[in-house]
Amino acid sequence: MTEYSVVKLVHLGALVFWLGPALGAWIVLKATENKVKDNRALSSHPLFKEINRIFYLMVAVEHLAFAALLISGFYMAYLYQWFHHDWLVQKLWVVFLIIVPLEIVDIALGNWLVSNASKKLFNEQKLTKLEEKAVAFYHGVFTQTALILIPSSTVIVMFLAISKQNF
Repeated sequence: MTEYSVVKLVHLGALVFWLGPALGAWIVLKATENKVKDNRALSSHPLFKEINRIFYLMVAVEHLAFAALLISGFYMAYLYQWFHHDWLVQKLWVVFLIIVPLEIVDIALGNWLVSNASKKLFNEQKLTKLEEKAVAFYHGVFTQTALILIPSSTVIVMFLAISKQNF
C-alpha cells in the first residue's frame, strides 16, 4: 500500500467519522425529545440522560475527525503539490468560508457551553440566561443551518475533489 493510499484512507475515514456518528446521535436525540413533550420529564429520564451523554461524546468524535480530515487533506495537498490547482483552491474556499466557521461555532457550543448546560440540567441546576440562549440557538437555528450547509458544502467539496474540474 502506498503512502498516498494510506493518507487517502485516513482522509476518507475521517470524513465518515466527521459526518456519521454526530448526525446519527442527533437523530436519536431529536427522536427522543419528540416522544416526550414535557422537558422536565425528559431531563429527569435516565435513558435520555444517557442519550444526551452519548450525543455530546459523538460531537467530540466529530471534531477530532474533522481535525484529522483537515490535517490529512493538507498533507496530501502538500505532498503532491496540489496547492496551485484551481480545483483545490475552490475546494478550500468552500471549506474555509462555510465549513470551518460552522465547525468553530459547533466546537465552542457543542463541546463546552451547551454540553455543560446539559449536564447542569440533568443535575437539576438552573441555567443562566446565556446558557438558555446558547442551548436554544445550538439545538435550533444553528443546527437547522448546519443541516443545510454542511451536506451541500460537502457535496461540492467531494465533487471538486473527485472530478478535479475548474470553475
